Formats: sequence, structure tokens, C-alpha cells
Amino acid sequence: MTLPTPDTLAPGAALNVLRNVTTADGTTGDVAVVDGMISTALDDIAGPAGIDASGWMLLPPLADMHAHIDKAYTWEMAGRPAGSLEDAVACWQTFGARLTQADIAAHARRALTAALRAGVTAVRTHVNFHEGEDPLRGLRAVVALREEFAGLVDLQVVAMHGHLHDSDLVREAIAVGADLLGGAPHLSPDPAAEMDRTIALAEEAGIGVDLHTDETLNPASLDIVHLSRLTAAWPAERTRSAGHCVSLAVQPEDVLDDVLAAAAAAGLSIITNPLTNLYLQGWEHPVATPRAIPPLHAIRRVGVALAAGGDNVQDPFNPLGNGDMVDVAAALVIAGHLSPDEAWQVAAAGRSLLGLPTAEGAHGDVADMLLVRAGSIAEALAERAPDRVVVRDGRVVATRHLSTATVDIDTHVSKEISV
Repeated sequence: MTLPTPDTLAPGAALNVLRNVTTADGTTGDVAVVDGMISTALDDIAGPAGIDASGWMLLPPLADMHAHIDKAYTWEMAGRPAGSLEDAVACWQTFGARLTQADIAAHARRALTAALRAGVTAVRTHVNFHEGEDPLRGLRAVVALREEFAGLVDLQVVAMHGHLHDSDLVREAIAVGADLLGGAPHLSPDPAAEMDRTIALAEEAGIGVDLHTDETLNPASLDIVHLSRLTAAWPAERTRSAGHCVSLAVQPEDVLDDVLAAAAAAGLSIITNPLTNLYLQGWEHPVATPRAIPPLHAIRRVGVALAAGGDNVQDPFNPLGNGDMVDVAAALVIAGHLSPDEAWQVAAAGRSLLGLPTAEGAHGDVADMLLVRAGSIAEALAERAPDRVVVRDGRVVATRHLSTATVDIDTHVSKEISV
């Protein structure tokens, strides 16, 4: 009997047994899906039926822990800007006022669809308080999408206010449905005071924070230390995340050790965003340009939870983002010096930060997975995993396959180069 293969599956298909599938640890065998859970029990995988997954890997689904879906696909509309973080912020403040709630919803929906197709089933997105009439229109649009994508993408929404927005407006954003409070204190005249205010508002509402933190190559910027002190006494389950943390890349080793010790003691998580930070940072360093990525091995070594984000999708902050965390994981290898296996772990780690159940393909795990046609994680990252099947609760929700590619080599040339 010829069994179907993963590339024949379509959205809506329910998995039963995967035959000869390879898991992240390199083990190849059979697994079953029973009531939305992974099973390796012999009784569950007995019999000839199933899906022939030879040559495919069952990997943890990806999690984008720092997105800006309200800004997505606006680079062309904004005039194709290029430049540093400060240039991008200035462009957005002028351009963003033109966007309607319907515009934002359409762009954000497109971004979430692209992420889901790529195997990203958990997203934490920051949403600006938009300039112009109704500064919360972006938040309203994204909160509605959270419900629209329920069961497909677990979406956590961060209300990203600034020092110019009064506290009552922030409280209104929480009432609209923000899960966390955010912001970029390093862009305010008094970063410490802005962090104090944000933390106080979060404590008032009983919610957590995810702040853009030290998104600069200035070594004097160490807002992460203040954030750690402010949140150290919080309940363990309350989110306290620091995004970017670029200035950690340029700290002396003794300073870095102290900073990371404080972050670890506070239960702080760090979200690295390699693609956007490689693009935005270092414009003032035409030679010996710093990598603008925090020291990933040092962060992991001290036990600080490390996750990653794609950050921007073709907007003024990065014209080349695409919402695919496989690209982010590849950057963690090339620019962050993680191994391919470590990079995938970081690109999937956001699930635990969102409190989602474990999905690593082990017995008893929830049957959320990303099937990729590859022999190893390194191959999946190198080839950018062109063939993917995205599964939630044991059911296919999205697929992506490589378009047919052909190469015509002249006969005599092919003979000369054949081996």
C-alpha cells in the first residue's frame, strides 16, 4: 500500500500516524496524533495506515516574539525610506498618521497570514499609538484580528505608547484589550521616568510589560538594569521582557556579567531581533560596523530566557522583513554564532513565554508542529525549508511548497561537470 506523503496534505486534513518522521533530536520513527496530542504508544501507531514522512522533520512550531504587524507592508507607501532607527521613527511619525483602521487591519491580516504559512503559530506584536485621529485605531484593528485568528495563531498584543501619551490614554488602551504594556523608553527625554510610569500603570492593571530596551549601540544605555530592578518583585508568572538589548553587544565583559545577573535574578526575558537591528544599527560606523546583536551565548549561559522576533515586515524600519522566523533563525546562526539547533530552539522559545503547552514532538506534547522536508535543522535553515506543513492540534492549517524549478544545462557541459 502506498501511503500519502506530507506534501499531499491540504489545510483541514487531520493527521493520524506519521511514519519514519525525524524529530529535532535526530531520532527517526513513528508518532501518532490522538485527540490533538502526540503519542508514541505502540497501540496508537500499530497498523499499516498513516502518512509516509520519510525525509521530513517534525519540528517545534515557530514563535515571533517581537512583531509590528500594524506597520507591515508600508515601506513602499512611506516613500521607500532608508536609514537608522532615528530616521525610521521620524518617517513613521509623519507617515503613520495617514493610515486608517481599515488600512492597519488589512496590512496586519496579511502579515499574520504570511507568518502562519511560514509555520509561525505564536506572535507577540507591538502596536503603536498612531498619530492623528483616534490614536488607538491600530490597537482596535489588531485586537479584532486576535479573535479572527484564534485557533490558528496565538496573538499577544502589546500597547506601545510613548512619553507624549498621557496615562489615561494608556489605561484606555488596556481596556481596549492590550495584553501587555510596551514602549521605547530610550527614545524619551527621561528613560528612567518613562519606565517608572509604564511599570506603575502595568502594576495598576495587573499585567506585564515588554519594552524596547537599549536599542542603541551607545554603551551608556543600560535601561535593562532599571527594568530588572523595577520588576524583580513581580510574581513569577507576570511577563517582564526586554526587546532588542543592542547595547549589550558593546559592553565590557565585567559590566555584561553584572547586567545579565540582574536580569536573571529578576526573571527578565530578552527578545533578540537580529534582522531589523542589523539593518537599523551601525549607520554611523562605516567601518568595523558592530553586529548590533546582544551576546546570545552569554544570555543563555546565565539562564535568562531568550526568544527572538522578526520585528518588521517591509516597513520603514526594515524593507526586507517577511515574517518568516526561519530567516531569523538563520541570522542567529550567521550573525549570532548559535548552532542551527540552538537557533531553532530560540526561534521556538516564545511558546513558553506565552504560556503555551510544550510542542516538541514528544509523547504527551500537544500536536502543534511544523513539518519540513529536510534531513537536519541545519539543512532546513540553509535551504530555508521551502516545503512546510503547519499543524495545530493535529490538523493541517497551512502548507507551503517549493515552486517547480528547472535548469537547462547543455549536454556537453553536463558531461564535463558530471561526477
